[in-house]
Amino acid sequence: MKERYEQILGDVVRAYLDTGQPVGSRTVAEQSGLDLSPASIRNVMADLEKHGLLCSPHTSAGRVPTDTGLRYFVDTLMVMDADMQQAMEEAVSGHLNHAEGQQRLLKRATDELANLTHFAGLVWVHEQTIHQIHKLELVPVSSERLLAVIITDSGEVQNRLIHRPEKIGEAELRRISIRLNDLLCDCNLTEARRRLRHEMESDRMHIGRLLEDLKRWTEDPTKRQDDMFVSGQRQLLEIPEFGVIDTVRSLLATFEEKEQLLHLVEQVEREERGVKVFIGSEHALVDMEQVSVVLSRYEGPMNAVGTLGVIGPKRMHYERIVPIVDCTAKWVSRILGDMN
Repeated sequence: MKERYEQILGDVVRAYLDTGQPVGSRTVAEQSGLDLSPASIRNVMADLEKHGLLCSPHTSAGRVPTDTGLRYFVDTLMVMDADMQQAMEEAVSGHLNHAEGQQRLLKRATDELANLTHFAGLVWVHEQTIHQIHKLELVPVSSERLLAVIITDSGEVQNRLIHRPEKIGEAELRRISIRLNDLLCDCNLTEARRRLRHEMESDRMHIGRLLEDLKRWTEDPTKRQDDMFVSGQRQLLEIPEFGVIDTVRSLLATFEEKEQLLHLVEQVEREERGVKVFIGSEHALVDMEQVSVVLSRYEGPMNAVGTLGVIGPKRMHYERIVPIVDCTAKWVSRILGDMN
């Protein structure tokens, strides 16, 4: 796109984000610093409208950016102010550095995202993923049942009731435990399944049902529900764009049910780094075309990954919001790393 077109598009977007009103050519002429008449700027704006970057909400009105125009602005034209970034980093680090414990840190990060942006801040806390089996213990429960205590490489403990072979005494149970630890220690779940399947085929210890129960656990480990901290929901209700009852209802349902947000979270966590911005129709949240979501992943101990960010109006100052989310994610990752 020509430099002149990009500057005018950027000026229209910034003016719209400031006021929420359609932007006319005279306003752009006064603010842009370009040596162009309002008529010339009007021609450029008409061309930008033909390309789907601007639209006219009413006849003879100024233009507003489309979702495509906002996307082009965020991806190409947005300029991060270095002084503002430094100020944001100092504000974020000052509030997060003194948090004690992971849960308090993440809750405080949620509050700070809401305070700094005046939108709804959220932090998604994931269950620890199981990378490897570290240790396995068999604890007698009854004559027919054992409690398999599986300790993962992350320190997570999972329990599963399994079949106890008939007439197996304490000494024999210890021998089986040693054999299973030799077999499964430092294996991921895929490798553990393969080894258990091979052991079942030979069944040298005659514990086929016990091995089958353990294999079922590797196929479906005990799951813990993910958690999500949310702060600042009430601030959204004060924003003019959210005065529509369907939007408010959808916002509240999204925070309550979480499933729609989880789809966005999964997209963010597939990215290696950086902030991801979902604008208006891009996020497919029902009845929330006037909403944007800005998210970034953070990294915790043992390669665990979580997500944090904000939900706010599509008419948000992305040049300010993106650095806040970015700084918060980096500081949360840094502090979590220092805790372990």
